Amino acid sequence: MIQSLRALTLTLLITCHAVADDFADAPEFARAMGIQTEIIDQFPVVLHYGDIRPEFEDTAANPHRTRTSLNGAWKFSFDPEAVGVADNWASKTNLSKWTDVTVPHCWDMMPGGRFWDWSDRSPSNPPFYDGAAWYRREFNYEPNADHHHRIEFLSVKQRARIFLNGQLLALHEGGGQPFSIDITDTLKAGTNTLAVQVIRLENYRPKEDGKGFHELRPTHTQHPKAPDNWPYAGIARSVTLVSESPVAIRKTQIRTLDGRLEAAVCLTNQSDRTRELSIRIASDAINPPEAQSLSIAPNEKRVLRFAAPFKSNARQWSPESPALYELTTLVSEHAQPVDTLRTSFGIRSFRTHNRSFELNGKSLFLKGVAFYEEHPVRGNALTREDHEQFFKLAHDADANFLRLHVSQRDPYVYQLADKLGFMICGEWGGFWYTENSMGAQSKDPNSIYQSVERCAVWDLMNHPSVVIWGINNESHQFCPEYEDFVKVGSDIVRAHDWHQRPITWAAWHPTKGEPHFEYADAVGFNEYRGAMDPFELLDPDMTEAAEQNPDKPLIIMENGGWSELGWRGAKDRRGTEDWQDDLLKRQHEVLTQHIPPLAGYTYWLLVDYRSRKEYTGNKKSNGWSRMGLYNEYGKDKLVRNTFRDLEWKPQK
Repeated sequence: MIQSLRALTLTLLITCHAVADDFADAPEFARAMGIQTEIIDQFPVVLHYGDIRPEFEDTAANPHRTRTSLNGAWKFSFDPEAVGVADNWASKTNLSKWTDVTVPHCWDMMPGGRFWDWSDRSPSNPPFYDGAAWYRREFNYEPNADHHHRIEFLSVKQRARIFLNGQLLALHEGGGQPFSIDITDTLKAGTNTLAVQVIRLENYRPKEDGKGFHELRPTHTQHPKAPDNWPYAGIARSVTLVSESPVAIRKTQIRTLDGRLEAAVCLTNQSDRTRELSIRIASDAINPPEAQSLSIAPNEKRVLRFAAPFKSNARQWSPESPALYELTTLVSEHAQPVDTLRTSFGIRSFRTHNRSFELNGKSLFLKGVAFYEEHPVRGNALTREDHEQFFKLAHDADANFLRLHVSQRDPYVYQLADKLGFMICGEWGGFWYTENSMGAQSKDPNSIYQSVERCAVWDLMNHPSVVIWGINNESHQFCPEYEDFVKVGSDIVRAHDWHQRPITWAAWHPTKGEPHFEYADAVGFNEYRGAMDPFELLDPDMTEAAEQNPDKPLIIMENGGWSELGWRGAKDRRGTEDWQDDLLKRQHEVLTQHIPPLAGYTYWLLVDYRSRKEYTGNKKSNGWSRMGLYNEYGKDKLVRNTFRDLEWKPQK
């Protein structure tokens, strides 16, 4: 009975969207995910596909949960005519013309790709193919009647339909955020067929005269303008079959405040009877509280709150000493364990104070770099070693702060940052939003922007490395819609983030238009004086930004230049390593005169990145934008050493 009710909920979410136009500028895919906030036992809980959004990071061995990897060998086919749904490719028997691929997979990196060739937008040039493609695999499974089953995707870009055994289970739209789909009623004993239709929307359309391209300006998608990165497509991260107890801990949210730990344990009962439970928490960092009893009815969602003082020897988390602890949540019934969940956390405070940032009561300067999630061979289907290499490069550049630009990243990234002591700006989207997109998506609580924001804040709350939120990047701050947009973004964070981290964003300019920093805790903005604007504007811009925001710290979210590795020349020759290096030195000389209130600086960016902008559309560039401290293979440029050695202190 309970499984039928849950299946009905999911069916209702997707039924009215099942015939959605895959390529339309419309909100159907985002709305079909059913991402919303519900107050449960006085705690704001994010729901996704009708259930509490689960924990995606606890992959340790667990006697109450079985995790079966669905990575590895899949079948793949482009669908340029978009006939796959009508022709039932989800159950197609003859796959002889399909290609063997390995998931995680990024179709841009398939053979024949030419990142410079805008003239070929067919499957023969995968990086420029915008449209539908299909992934298929079979797996054997013997379902346990006493367990509940779901499939967990850590990333599918951009839109997707998920099928199991020919049945449409869910529609999805997004970028970096994981998602989980109930399959209990669809999973069968023996061979199962999992199919995923993946859709990438076009950013450009050829002009009528065939000379160049129109940039599209959709309203309802995640990128209402073509983003300045490569829109990689595919099943970019792991896929896992999860089997778990019908009484499940979906998430434990943790807050460390005023010498104690607070925990909110989020549970669901997916069985057909009321369960009488005992819940307890334990950690080496706390004096454990007494267990609590809970009666939970069928199909009910509950949140149980705990508080416990820290032990006297519990250590704080900081970049110099990134102490981490694990909280174990255990649920029992009649003295028999039925589920457990492990959650990592750190003890730290972070706030704005006296126009500076303070970590654990001490002011510090955020010396940062930004980077995208990509690899020259694997695209955005990265390995753990790839992620670790990014952190090594950031460490070697002496950064303490990372801007994970406008996308939620692989869960492993945040775990690495926690472990290695990097501070992070948590982001999810809002890249170059325009009047129409800001207006429509601010009003619709199930818009793609609001949906991925709720997911990101819910997912990342427990990470001590996430010290600040960045709610958009260079959106159009010259229209009335902008104020509602930043207000909605700020309100969602404040309604969900138990830690109440500071909020900022990367404004296009700190003073022009109406940046509306009254909704921010820190004044964040991008500036490219000397690269894209006259250098002489830098000092007056900083002075004006400080005067207009007298009680807030300033943080530069992007700054930099560009060069091609190995091209040396005069300091005034743009594009040489010497010009890029000298520009940073000149920026630093001016900016340090404004410390405080300048409290953070982020270099754009750590490594060279691919951009689907026309200026990279040539054979020599092959899609690469050369703004990194390192090139795409991790080879350092002249500017890396300068960035590493610069100290960000007030000038005397």
